[in-house]
Amino acid sequence: MKPLIILFIVCFIITTIILYRVSINYFKETTSNKLWKIWGIRSSYWEGLIIISFAISSVVILITKTILI
Repeated sequence: MKPLIILFIVCFIITTIILYRVSINYFKETTSNKLWKIWGIRSSYWEGLIIISFAISSVVILITKTILI
């Protein structure tokens, strides 16, 4: 049980970093600098990023759990 939780946390962090590096430039280009400085725009970006990272990590863990058990 514990190795699965550690694997999920590591997978979540790696997924979040990869998605951040891929998507941050696109979102900064599509919004103006004034809008990007507003916290509401940035918080919605981070909310979406965390939700997508959580979903990807959950799928990876489910596949891993299915293969190992």
